[in-house]
Amino acid sequence: MSLIKKARQVIVEKFEDRPKMSKQELIEEIRPHYLVDMEKLIEQDLGRLANRIAASVKDKNGRREIFAVKDKDGRALVYLEKCNDIHDVNKVYDSIKKSHSGFSNTMKKVNKHRKKVLGQMSLFKEV
Repeated sequence: MSLIKKARQVIVEKFEDRPKMSKQELIEEIRPHYLVDMEKLIEQDLGRLANRIAASVKDKNGRREIFAVKDKDGRALVYLEKCNDIHDVNKVYDSIKKSHSGFSNTMKKVNKHRKKVLGQMSLFKEV
């Protein structure tokens, strides 16, 4: 379940010539270079399933109760309302803060590009 580094680079470069590609097209680009490791595949699938189950636990207002955090032993799941360990609560807070910051930066980038595209479109509109 991996790609040779050079294959990954070549596939990513395909986006330089194309501003949009369907997911299926990308899958077809990957397919010839795909190496399967069944044990790793099973572990990843189990991990995704565990995360989906944890993410589905919500409070009465529909907010998540269980959060995945990095721990000294890898990943841990913290049930926020039942947790009294300030270190674990801080890990949840820091994780959410990091995600929020990343989304915020991405949103700024997208909005900047959106304004650029809208500005280009307005050049061709008749007044």
